[in-house]
Amino acid sequence: MRTIAACLASFAVSLAFAQAPQVQPPKIPATITDAAWLQGYWIGEGMGGVGEDNWMPPSKGVMLGTFRLTKSDGSKEFYELLGIEEFEGSLRLVVKHFNTDWVGWEEKDFSYKFRLTKLTADEVVFGALAFQRTAPDTFIFRITMRQKEGPPKVETITFRKKAL
Repeated sequence: MRTIAACLASFAVSLAFAQAPQVQPPKIPATITDAAWLQGYWIGEGMGGVGEDNWMPPSKGVMLGTFRLTKSDGSKEFYELLGIEEFEGSLRLVVKHFNTDWVGWEEKDFSYKFRLTKLTADEVVFGALAFQRTAPDTFIFRITMRQKEGPPKVETITFRKKAL
């Protein structure tokens, strides 16, 4: 259990580094409809297990989502509550993490916030976090994490849309 907790803590620290770019990129004009293709229930393999990503339809400038990672041995690893929201004429991704006992990783008044850094018809990128649609029912999620030593580590999950 300590190994898993250490990995999760390392992941959270990596997110902190991922969200703090050296130079702020120019603001990219966008609305929530630019990310609406993420709506739905998605399942994919990666990060040592099976990820489930669920995005509600856009409403009043926000899409809410959830993520669950289940390791290949069937044990649950962690959960996320996510939001893509319109912010200052662009979009931002908001993330909160939870252990499987629902204890939050972040303080209750803190969440990670990532600015939109790239937008195309098939890709929405928030700094080191990218959602890239490769087919109407498929997208690749990519996270680039700094390591204490060595080059950044890139993790990917290829998601396929499924019916609920």
